[in-house]
Formats: sequence, structure tokens, C-alpha cells
Amino acid sequence: MAKIRKPIVNRKGAPPPEVEASTNLTRTPDQDLRPMNFKVSAEFKREFKSYATQMDISMVQLLQECFEFYRNSR
Repeated sequence: MAKIRKPIVNRKGAPPPEVEASTNLTRTPDQDLRPMNFKVSAEFKREFKSYATQMDISMVQLLQECFEFYRNSR
């Protein structure tokens, strides 16, 4: 007696239409803020936030200025 195998089931479903698939390649503008995920110690965060507050700038602006200074000095 011949062994009958189960038919292969496509679990992925139908592919998206060509128009829909091309829209996922658009890039967000560079001016939009995007999250950066990294962790620092609580003490460093407290000092960083305190310094940004003393300078009356945001933490994001302080980080950008620190990075720009670091890049220019290397």
C-alpha cells in the first residue's frame, strides 16, 4: 500500500499586492525624532539631566552637542 503524505499548507497567505509592497520602502524625514535604545547608570542619567536643566536645553540637544564636539575633536 502506498503512503500518502499530507498536502503542504502555505501558512504565509497570499503575497501583498504590488502597489502595497512598494510603499514600505519610503524613508522617514531626517528631521523626525527617532528613539535610540541604550541604558546608562542611574547616576549618569541624573547628572546628565541635571546638567541639561542647568544649561536650559533638552537632553536630546545636549546629547547632539556632545556628539558633535566629540566627532570634531577626533
